[in-house]
Amino acid sequence: MTDEQFNTEKEGGRIVEITVNEKLVKILGHAATGEQIKVAAIEQGVHIAPDYILWEELPDGNVREVANREEVNLREHHKFTAVPPKERHEVTITVNEMPVKLKGHTATGAEIKAAAIAQGVAIQPNFVLQEELPNGTSRVVGDNDRVHLRNHLKFTAIGPDDNS
Repeated sequence: MTDEQFNTEKEGGRIVEITVNEKLVKILGHAATGEQIKVAAIEQGVHIAPDYILWEELPDGNVREVANREEVNLREHHKFTAVPPKERHEVTITVNEMPVKLKGHTATGAEIKAAAIAQGVAIQPNFVLQEELPNGTSRVVGDNDRVHLRNHLKFTAIGPDDNS
């Protein structure tokens, strides 16, 4: 055991490795506030600013905003994304293999379907929306479920009476 590991254990803490904007960040302790996560990320070379909005990726694939004073229980490989406030970035996703452009950092299932319909994808608002996950599975995105938007997300929208 190194002196640093011994001192960390003696203080009752542990170092947790998380990612912020896909960069490794090490934090001491079982929990940290949104502000502490951003400060640690900045100190460790992640190019963000203290006023950025912090998003936590949840185990089910959804995301939620973390306030500066809100404490988060940390786990290994916990993923966070920090984005400039009020930035309206544009991403391109696919719905039924057709490109769909969206602005913003999050969208509900209903908003994704509405954008797809407006951009010529042959679906209806009552279709079931599924996000295709990197591991080959999918998850249903309800009309009120929020999705953290990033380029290359893939969705399938299936009619409610389609049994395939």
